[in-house]
Amino acid sequence: MAQVKKRSIALALCCSLVASPVWAKTFVGVLYPFLGPMAAIGLVELAGELKAMPDVEVATYLHQSWKALVDDINRQPKGTRILIVGYSLGANNAILVANNIGYVDSIIALQPSMLTSQESLTGKVGKIIEIYNPNPWMTFGGMGSQKLEAPNIEYIVNNDSHPGAQFNEQFRSVVKNELARLSAQDSLQTAQAKAFKPSQLAKLPPPKDVKSTALAFVSTDSPKHEPPKHEQPKPAQTRLEETGQQQSAPAVFVQAPKPQPVFAEAFSSSAHAETLLVQRTLTIGDMKEYVKRTYPSSPTADFIR
Repeated sequence: MAQVKKRSIALALCCSLVASPVWAKTFVGVLYPFLGPMAAIGLVELAGELKAMPDVEVATYLHQSWKALVDDINRQPKGTRILIVGYSLGANNAILVANNIGYVDSIIALQPSMLTSQESLTGKVGKIIEIYNPNPWMTFGGMGSQKLEAPNIEYIVNNDSHPGAQFNEQFRSVVKNELARLSAQDSLQTAQAKAFKPSQLAKLPPPKDVKSTALAFVSTDSPKHEPPKHEQPKPAQTRLEETGQQQSAPAVFVQAPKPQPVFAEAFSSSAHAETLLVQRTLTIGDMKEYVKRTYPSSPTADFIR
C-alpha cells in the first residue's frame, strides 16, 4: 500500500512539472472605449490577432469595468508580464488600473479623452506610449486629444480622427512591437535561469583524481640541467653516494707500457747549476762507462774493460 502511495506521489509530481509553463506568459488587458466593442471594431480585430500569438493571454473589458481588470491582474502568476491597451475612455482608465496594482510593465494609450476627469499616475509603470491628436477639432471636441502626464511616457502625434485611430497601422505595430519586447525579456530570463551560475560552478568539488594527476605530471618532467637517468644496476660507488659518503673520481684502468730501464745522470755545470735528471734507455756501453767512472780501482771495472 505504501509503495502504491509513493508511485502516485511521483506521478503527480511528474505531471505538475510537465504541465508547468517553461516561461512566464504575457497578460494583455484591453479596455474598450465608450459604447464598448460596437464602437471599436478595429480593437476587437487586434485583440483576436494577439490571442493567436503563443504564450499570450488576452482579456477585454468595458472602460467602466477597469476594476475587473485589476482583479485579473492580481490573480496572475508571479513573473507574468502585464500590458494594458486602452482606447479613448479606456486609455484614461488604464491609469486607474496602474494606480491600484503593484506594477505594470507597459501601457499603450490610444487617443485619451479630454471629456473626463484625469487621474494622476501614482502607480509604477515601466513604460507608457501615448498616441494622440493634438487638434481637438479633429476628435469631436477633444475625445482623442488628452495628453497624459506620467514618468516614462513616450508621445506619438497623429492626425487621425477619433473613430479612425483604431485602424491605424502605426498603432497596431506599436502594440505588437511592445508585446514582442516583453516576450523577449521573458525568453532572456528563461535562458539565464537555465544556465549554470558561476557561483554554483565554483562550489562544485574538484575531481578525486586531480591531485594524483598533478603529481604524475610533475614526476614525468626531467630536471632542466640533469640528463635523464637510465634504469641500470647501481654500482657500489653509487650506493655509497646515496648513503652520504663523498664520491671519488672513478678509477680508469689503462694497460701501462712495460717499464724500460732508465739511467739518471747527475752533473753540475757551475756553482749555481741545478741538479737535473736525464732519463734515457740504458745500454751496455752506458753500464760500462758508469762502472768505470764510479769504481775506477774495482776489479769488476777491470773485468768489464
